[in-house]
Formats: sequence, structure tokens, C-alpha cells
Amino acid sequence: MAETASFIEKYKVENNEAASAADLHQKIVSYKPEWDKHEATKVHAANLKHVEIDAPALKNKAILAGNPAFAQALLDGLAIRDEDMKQWILTFFFDFLREDSSCFTLFDDMFYKQQLKFYKPLMTLLEAENLNSYIADKAAWLLTAVIGHVPFYFNNEDVSGVLKVLLQANGCSELGVLEAITNLLKSGEFRRSVWEYPGISERIFKVNPKADPPPYLYRCIFAVWLLSFDNEITSHLKNYAVVKKVKDILSFSRTEKVIRLCLTLLKNLLPHRELCEEIVEDGVLEAVQQLEFEKWRDSELYDEIRDMSSMIATQVQEMSNFDRYERELQTGVLSWGFIHSSKFWAENVLKFEQNDFRALKCLAGLLTDPNTEPTTLAVACHDLGEFVTMHPLGKRKVAQLNVKEKIMQLMGSTDQVHREVRREALLCCQKIMLNKWQEMDTP
Repeated sequence: MAETASFIEKYKVENNEAASAADLHQKIVSYKPEWDKHEATKVHAANLKHVEIDAPALKNKAILAGNPAFAQALLDGLAIRDEDMKQWILTFFFDFLREDSSCFTLFDDMFYKQQLKFYKPLMTLLEAENLNSYIADKAAWLLTAVIGHVPFYFNNEDVSGVLKVLLQANGCSELGVLEAITNLLKSGEFRRSVWEYPGISERIFKVNPKADPPPYLYRCIFAVWLLSFDNEITSHLKNYAVVKKVKDILSFSRTEKVIRLCLTLLKNLLPHRELCEEIVEDGVLEAVQQLEFEKWRDSELYDEIRDMSSMIATQVQEMSNFDRYERELQTGVLSWGFIHSSKFWAENVLKFEQNDFRALKCLAGLLTDPNTEPTTLAVACHDLGEFVTMHPLGKRKVAQLNVKEKIMQLMGSTDQVHREVRREALLCCQKIMLNKWQEMDTP
């Protein structure tokens, strides 16, 4: 049972897929390659019989380190027209490297000292027609994992060749393609060229937080997390609605490793101002705080959730200030967010007195501008209503701006796109009319 559980985790499969994948793995392990029957492997047949998939990684590492020609023989074996043989060889390398990542150093030595021919055998295999998805996925993983770990023996042309094959209908599964892309993104040397390759960004961000399975969500977030280590790339992530996707995953996924990776990604995004503002305004704090009420097996996850909540809350406090409100006013475009909440107004309403009520006048000006968009009109009506309610001279100051007639016009608008505007204009008008007591102070 322990071995099966370990396998399921390794191969990132779930439910019914786990059973079928475990069965396939057992079938591959049980297969006995006939090395001596093939030209590519018969020279080393006697020794290759000692290489076993289910042997400890240290044992296989010692065998290959002492006899690097064995690795070349295995790679040459991928050209043999025997699917069982190909599956066995690829599974051997996959399990071997996944069990102990230090084994990647073997390739460093073999590339440098023995001139190992690695790229061509795997590319030839990936370019073959009618490749089954298991072979395609494992070949793509092996090739990209080695490139990602020992990038100095490859170049941008090699990486572009791999990406071209991956994005074609070459037999790889969606998850297999994404895992291969992620492997390449691990290398700082190639990260930017991978990101800039046509079709890669679309492949990463086409994730559906509500429908895609946890393994796919995990890989998508992992890819974005790797991208976030490049400041220039990170500055473009807003164009792909990265914050909204993370928020949706936090809202719908209940897979611990997916949630943990989302929190780690948010930590990398917070130092970038535009993304930080989006995190604050899109209500990510509420999505993170809600996680604390879920049941998690790993108790440390609760600490990570609380830490991230605290970090975002600090940003909310810092960014939800009057200066930010004025900057938004200057753009002429308002959008719903924390700086239009009752909490913001309660904390900042007296600051509207600055510069002879300049911000209030700008707000009123948006209502009279014929080019103002519906959402901005709705937010402006809302904010004027908040000012009337919370400022001691709210009604008097709004009356001096002569916007009541415009608000009444918006209340009566029959334009379909003004539905939200009508509601906010009505509420604003009610607040103006209900604060009759302020008239007692009017000269």
C-alpha cells in the first residue's frame, strides 16, 4: 500500500486514473528487456540486465557513474521499434531522476567527459508519428528536465526545437506539455526565451480554476511561480489576469499543495506595485482568510494562511489611503474596490477638505462629463452619497456643487447600460434627502 501511495503522488494522478497508472507502471516494471536481441544494446546486454527500474536510485546511480556507456546504450535503445522497450527505458530514467534529483549531476559529467548523445535520440522520438501519450509525456519530461537542470550544454535553438514539438499534436497530453514547459522554466538561462516563444503564455494561462484537475492547476501555478522570479516577465503578468486566476483557485481548490503554492506565488507578486494593487482591490484577502476555516491535514498550512493574510492586510492598510483615491480620480476612471468602501470613507472623509475640497470637485466633475463611463458614474454617485452621510458638512458641500439635478437625471435614465448607475444615483439621492438635519446649519 505504501508503494502504491508513493507512486500516485509521484505521477500526480487521482481516483480511477491512479489505479490504471499504477497498473501500467507495474506492467512496465515487470517487463524484461531483451537487450541482446538489438544492435543498439547488445554490446552492453550482460551489464544492462543489472539495471532495474525499482532498484534504489543510489544503486542505479553507481552503475551509470561507473559505466557511462550504459546510459548511451539506453538512449540508443529508444530507436528500437518496440514500445515496451521504450516505455521501460523512459520509466527507468523518470523514476531514477524523480527519486533523487542529485542524479542529474550524472548528465553533467557524461556531457562533459563522454560527449553523451542525449538531445537527438529524444527529439527523434518526440517527432515520431502516432506516439502514445505515455511515451511522449515521459520523453518530453526527460528531455526538458535535463535541459532545466544542466542548461549549459544546450542553447536557445535546442529549446526552441523542443517547444515547437511540444506545441504540435505530437502525442503529449495537456499535463505532459505543461510539465515539460515547467521543467524548462526552471532554468534561468532559458526562462525568458521560453516565455517569449509564441503560444507558451496562452498554454500556461488557459487554466480553468473551476474545472481543471489538481495536477494541472498545480503545474500552471508552478509555471507562473517560476516566471515571477524574472522582474520583467512579472511586470507583464497583469495582462493575463494572474491575480484573478489565483483568487479563483484559492476559492475553488481544496488540494493542499495547490493552495500552498498559490500562497507562495502571492508572496512573490506582492512586491510588484501593480499586481499588489490588484491583489488588494480584487478581494484576495477575503479568499485567503476563508481558507483558515477549512480542514487541512497539514497543520503548518494554517500558519502559512495566517501569514499571507497578515501580509495582504498590511498592503490593504497602506494602499487604501487618500493619496491613492486622488490618483484614481485623476485618471477619470473609477472602479469598485476597497477605496470606495464605507471603511475607507470613515477613515478618510475629513481629508476631502484638503486643497479646498479638490477631490470632491473632481468627483462631481465626473458626473457632468458626457464621456464618463457607466461604472465610473455609478462609483461617483456612491462616493458622493458616502460623503454626504459621513462628512459634517456633506450635504451643504454637495449642494454647492450643483450636481443634484444631474443625479436626478441619472436616476431616470432608461439606457440598459445604466442599470447600476440608476441604483447608485437613487441611493445617493436618498442620502441627500434623508440628511435634513444638516439644513439647520445652512445660512
